Amino acid sequence: METHKILFDSLDKAERHFEAGEIRLAQKIVNEVSRTMKAEGKVSNKLRHRFNFMSAQSRYFNDISSFATNPKRNEIIKEIEILIANPHENPKKQANEIHGLQTKWQLLDQSSKPAGREQWITFKKLTDKAWEPCAQYYEELKKIKVSNAKEREKIIESINQYSNNHSDRWPGLIDMSRFLSKAFQSWQNYAPVLDEDFSKLKAAYQEARKPINNAIKEQETKNYKIKESLIEKVKQINDEDTQVCIQKFQKIKREYQNAGPSGKKNEPILWKKLNEAADRFYEADKALIENELIVINDLTNELQMENCSINDIKEKISQLNKTRKSSEFAKLQKAIKSFEKKKIDEINSSKVDVYQDLLGQMETLDDNHQIIHKEIFKTLKNPLYNGNADKLLECTVQLELIAKIEPPASDKLIKQKLALEMLQSKFSGSKNKEDEVKDLLIDFINNLQSKKINASEKKLWKRVSEAISKLPSRLP
Repeated sequence: METHKILFDSLDKAERHFEAGEIRLAQKIVNEVSRTMKAEGKVSNKLRHRFNFMSAQSRYFNDISSFATNPKRNEIIKEIEILIANPHENPKKQANEIHGLQTKWQLLDQSSKPAGREQWITFKKLTDKAWEPCAQYYEELKKIKVSNAKEREKIIESINQYSNNHSDRWPGLIDMSRFLSKAFQSWQNYAPVLDEDFSKLKAAYQEARKPINNAIKEQETKNYKIKESLIEKVKQINDEDTQVCIQKFQKIKREYQNAGPSGKKNEPILWKKLNEAADRFYEADKALIENELIVINDLTNELQMENCSINDIKEKISQLNKTRKSSEFAKLQKAIKSFEKKKIDEINSSKVDVYQDLLGQMETLDDNHQIIHKEIFKTLKNPLYNGNADKLLECTVQLELIAKIEPPASDKLIKQKLALEMLQSKFSGSKNKEDEVKDLLIDFINNLQSKKINASEKKLWKRVSEAISKLPSRLP
C-alpha cells in the first residue's frame, strides 16, 4: 500500500510537470512508474486508471512532438535523395553537405522526440549511399566527429566544474543562466558526433546541467514569493489622497523590478497582477485628468471669442496639474501664444499707422495722445522749425539703416559716415537703443521748415514712413 501511495504521488508530480510545460521531466516520471508497476505485478484499479490517463498524456505529447518534427525530418530525407541524384564533383563539398544534414537531424533528436525506427533506417541508408562518392573523405570527417565528441566532453567537464565551485554558494540567477546559455552555444558548435557517442554525451550533458537548473529554479521560486508579497502590499494601500497611493505604488514597483526574474512563464502573470492591483489608483487619477481636459477644451473655445480675457485664461491654466504634459495642453499653450502674437501685431499695426501720420499732428491742440510717446507729442505741439535739410537727411538715412533698408546711392557718403558713428556708439554704449528711434523722430520734426511741409520734406518723410513700417517693435 505504501508503494501505491508513492506511485500516486509520482503521477501527481508528473501531471504538475505536464501543466508547467516540463514534458521530458513528466514523461521520465511516467516511465519510472510504469517500470515499478510491472515489477509490482498486481495493482489497484484506481492506480491502473490513473496511470493509463497519465500514459495517454505522455503519448499525446509524443504525438505532438512528432507532428511538429516529422515533416522537418522528411524534408532532410528529401534533401539527401536530391544529393544522391546529383552528387557534387568535389567530395569535400559533398561531405560537408551530408555533415550539415546529419547535424540538422541530430539537433531535431535533441530538441524533440527521437525519430521513429522506420524513419531512422531510411535516413541511415540514404546517408550511407550519399557517402559513397566521397569515401576518401569519410575518414577525415570521422576524425572531426571524434574531435567534436572530445570537445563536448570538455564542455560537460566545465559544467560539472562550475557546479563543484559554486554549489556552496550559487551565483546570481542571471549569471547562471548566462553560463548555461554560453555552454549551450559551444555545445551546438561541436556537432555532429558519431552515432554511438550522441546519446551518451547528450545524457551526460543534461545530467551536468541539472544542479545549475535546480539552483536557478530555487532562486526563481524565491523571487516569485518576493513579488507575490509586494503585490499584496499594493493591495493594502488605502490612502485618501490618490497621489500618495500612486507614489507608494511606484516605490513598491521599483522594489518589484529589482527583485530579479521569477521564470519566463510567471513573469507576465505576476506583472499583470501587480498592475491590476494599482488600477484603482489610476482610475481616480484618470477622472481628474478627464476633468482637466474638459477645462482645456472650454478654454480653447473661449480663446476663439473676440472679447476673451487672456489673463483670466492664463489664471485658469495655472490651476491645471494633471494634464501639463498632454498634447491638448501643448496645443492650448500654442494657441495662447498665437493669440498674443496676433494682438501684438494688431497693436503694432495700429501704432505704425499713427506714427506714419505724425506730420499730420503738427502744432496739435490735443492735450494727450495714448499711443504717441509723450516727448514726441510734446515736440509735435511746439516744433522748433530749425529748417535744417542736412539734419533731416541724416535722420532719414539713420532710420533706414536701423530698419535695414538700403538708402539711395546718392546718399552713399552720409550712409558710410552714419554707419561708422552707429558702430562706435554700439561699442561705447553711449546711446540707449530703446531711445534711438524716438530721438531721431524728434530731431526730424524739429528740423522741418514750418508746419506746411514742402516737397523735399514730403519725399524724405515717405522714406521715414517706410522705415517706420519695418520697426513696429522699436517704436516708442
